[in-house]
Amino acid sequence: MNKFKLIPFLCILMIAGCKQETAPVCDISTEKEAIKLLLQKYIIANEARNISMIGEVWANDTAVYSLGTDRHDIFRGFESVQKKFTEQFERFENTFISSRDQVIYVHPECNTGWFSEILQYNYTQGYKAMEYSDLRFTGFLEKRNGKWVILQTHLSAPADR
Repeated sequence: MNKFKLIPFLCILMIAGCKQETAPVCDISTEKEAIKLLLQKYIIANEARNISMIGEVWANDTAVYSLGTDRHDIFRGFESVQKKFTEQFERFENTFISSRDQVIYVHPECNTGWFSEILQYNYTQGYKAMEYSDLRFTGFLEKRNGKWVILQTHLSAPADR
């Protein structure tokens, strides 16, 4: 008689153990807002020519990879990217950058994401006003220690038609 009571009990226990509540891993909209703020910080760092702020935006390791608008603009590792920004900050003044058409994707586990946006980049070099119109800016991000950082970017200028 005890065997007959034990079998339904074990079946119920197995069924209850198999049912798992699926709670959302993260809040995608909150993470998208955090990435949006990071991209704004990227712009502010460029406009302010603030190299320490650049260090807060990028991952500080050898996994960083960035492609610029020139075919020779290939930067591997954070030190290479930081050096490029330092050189740029020495040459560019009065920088103003605006962003439009921003698209941000966050993986459902909220540990990686990517972005795409169009930048209008204005600055002076010496006494000459310069402009990059419609720069396409894309990149890959990773969340490390609760903070989003840029790992990969690509800037491209539209082809002249």
